[in-house]
Amino acid sequence: MRDHLKFFFFLVINLCLILPVSGSIRSEHEVKAAFLYNFTRLVTWPNLGKTASPLEICVYGADPFGGLLDPIRGRQSQGRNLTLRYSDVTSDLSGCDVLYIDQSLTRGLQSLLDLANERNILTVSDLPDFARKGGMIGYVKQGNVIRFEINLKAADEAGLIINSRLLELAVEVMR
Repeated sequence: MRDHLKFFFFLVINLCLILPVSGSIRSEHEVKAAFLYNFTRLVTWPNLGKTASPLEICVYGADPFGGLLDPIRGRQSQGRNLTLRYSDVTSDLSGCDVLYIDQSLTRGLQSLLDLANERNILTVSDLPDFARKGGMIGYVKQGNVIRFEINLKAADEAGLIINSRLLELAVEVMR
């Protein structure tokens, strides 16, 4: 249990480091942006050792973050520079390592998840029951707290390895 607390504080400290200080209460999207950054540090992609290319985070659909992701641009994660890309067409998803799917995109979700799975892309969203529908990491709100669920089976099928510490922090892990 002590290791869980240490790791949780590690995530909170990273949250504070990457987001601008604009008050003592973090918005829901600030927390989600910080989690998104930390996911890049705790997931291993199958091609990680073979490339020095940037680790690309793609936001698909409307951008709910409104510039909150900008501080992570150029940071490093697993020895790779982080880049950001915003798109609303699936043909622009080539090269993405992490795909945040906006809540407004429920139509065609399964085909999008299938495409991401084929390309070893980590999928993250706050769509209701996202992880149960085949997404890899789904944000869930418990009261005023943002947490996440992990679909380990979907991640395994895409060839991604999720760090056990991240699995321990998840509200639920679907196997």
